[in-house]
Amino acid sequence: MNNRRQRGFTLVELMVVVVILGTLIALVGPNIWRMLFQSNVGAAKAQMAAFGTAIDQYRMENKKLPASLDDLTQADGKNPNPYIDRIPMDPWGNAYEYRPQDRKTYIIKSYGEDGQADTEDDIFYPDQEDS
Repeated sequence: MNNRRQRGFTLVELMVVVVILGTLIALVGPNIWRMLFQSNVGAAKAQMAAFGTAIDQYRMENKKLPASLDDLTQADGKNPNPYIDRIPMDPWGNAYEYRPQDRKTYIIKSYGEDGQADTEDDIFYPDQEDS
């Protein structure tokens, strides 16, 4: 008689584990992807709000809007420190678009996950429906 015990898992046991993991991924996966997308949207909105605060401070001190977001990273005669340290990319790795509308209003835009202009995932600051 051989007293040696066999160690390891049988094929059936491994298949049961794979089925359980697959079921969990199928149930939880979509929620995780939705939450990740929502967190990216929230991060983009927070970054754009920080730009908005810096733009408003720039406008109060200089009596005009900056020509570009890069102007906020430069010290000037009115403010020896930059209004914002750097202009990050949006959470999807794309540059933000900044457009002054007139002397007091502006739009900051992220093209969202798809990186394409004028699609439903575009994010605006201040919030708006259309570009």
